[in-house]
Amino acid sequence: MAFASFGDDPSILLATLSPGGRYGAEVRSVIATWDMINVDVPSREMIETAAGALQAAGLLVIEEGWRLRLTAEGARIRRTPRVSGMRLLPRALRELLPPLTPDPSVALPPEIYDAALDDYLHPKPLLPPWLSALFRRGRPRRRGSV
Repeated sequence: MAFASFGDDPSILLATLSPGGRYGAEVRSVIATWDMINVDVPSREMIETAAGALQAAGLLVIEEGWRLRLTAEGARIRRTPRVSGMRLLPRALRELLPPLTPDPSVALPPEIYDAALDDYLHPKPLLPPWLSALFRRGRPRRRGSV
């Protein structure tokens, strides 16, 4: 799991969210994007602490089922930096964020985090099993052909 300080977590979480997302992002999407940006899978505590701080600052809304959606101000901050890569985005966002304080009342339910993490680490196959088997075995040969 990650060793980033709390100061990095809100900016990384903000970077994982789309500024134009009407429906917000699920925890599984946050985990996957956080891993891509920070090359590390965030812990449940890291996500809930960062989300609580961003919500307390009015930059994020935690909706039912722990779907995360940016507020208008959060989306404005998220759109502001122009960087040449996702890994540089948290540093640029950190400079734009107001002082943040963790909100201890925010809690990500373990069952939501565990299900999202399991889905991320063990994704379902894109193809049905019978179709995947055809690709693994190769094309069936006709009788009598060599």
